Amino acid sequence: MNITTYTRVHKLTPTQRSHISELESLALRPKRINELNDNFEMENLVNNIKQTMFQEYKSAYDVRN
Repeated sequence: MNITTYTRVHKLTPTQRSHISELESLALRPKRINELNDNFEMENLVNNIKQTMFQEYKSAYDVRN
């Protein structure tokens, strides 16, 4: 399924819309969603990306002397 504004509003569950919104807030736009993208997988993806970005930010700005 290609993700468009229409499918975001009408064909996705509220949980899926929430996960897609979080991905978009991280500057990631998923192009397709299929039956393999269940809520558990999407939630783990969002959490893993946020954790990775946080760790990269922390290591980049960590001032240790």
